[in-house]
Amino acid sequence: MNFTQYLTDQHLAPKTIHRYSQDIGLFLQWLDGEQITAAAFHYNDLMAFIQHMTEQGMGKRRISQLLCIIRHYCSYMIREDLRTDNPAAGVYIRGLSRTVPVNLLSTEEMNLLYEQYQIQLNVHVSSKIMLGLLIYQGLAVAELMRLRPHHFLMKDGRVIIKGTHHTNERILSLYSHQMHPLQHYLKTNKQKEGYLFIEGKKQQVSEHNIGNRLQYMFYQLRQLNPKVISAKQIRMSVITNWLKKHSLRETQYLAGHKYVSSTARYQTTNLDDLQQALKDHHPLQ
Repeated sequence: MNFTQYLTDQHLAPKTIHRYSQDIGLFLQWLDGEQITAAAFHYNDLMAFIQHMTEQGMGKRRISQLLCIIRHYCSYMIREDLRTDNPAAGVYIRGLSRTVPVNLLSTEEMNLLYEQYQIQLNVHVSSKIMLGLLIYQGLAVAELMRLRPHHFLMKDGRVIIKGTHHTNERILSLYSHQMHPLQHYLKTNKQKEGYLFIEGKKQQVSEHNIGNRLQYMFYQLRQLNPKVISAKQIRMSVITNWLKKHSLRETQYLAGHKYVSSTARYQTTNLDDLQQALKDHHPLQ
């Protein structure tokens, strides 16, 4: 098995596999120049490589990406019995900027938003259903786009969210107040094929039309609560609120995160630290 085959077994995207297969050459070429084999390099050699790339003008984020690839390469060599350790494990670059979730909505604010939106007369039922899936199941817009009628297990009161290269599949419970509009919408659209929330027209329509509908939805939501920004803001709020009630691993499952580190960044203590760091380095006054 070669490195490319190993990456394929890890279910990485084809573009990622191609990039990793190419970029590992930077490290292997440096090792060759230092007369060190890939099976024999140590932690200190890795530090020397990082220092070399820094001196060459490579930025922290790019070096961090290379370290990720080297970790994969070492794991590949361990599988092939070419080495027994992974010197790159646990080696990360400090000082990388991280997206700080801000302007989050509380559970109470989102519940009120949902209730107020449900009584709007000029809103299509599909938009009300989509808002419920954003607020109560924490779905991303791309996940809304991929939903099909058979993903809803109405007898069990659950919905299947299919996984991708970037997310895990999960089965999420639906709330009782979501069931009636869903049942009505599914019954009305029982002959509909393909994506559930995509409007059919005489000519084939790109699935991105759902983006236009969501854009108008959020225009309406801002009339109800000016704090509302986007679907991403709602998802961030949902995950942050989940962590106040559930364990890290439980929240990882609910959010569909591949890695627990993606979930951990939403923990309240982490957010406080990140927001303070942002305030210290980028003062508004």
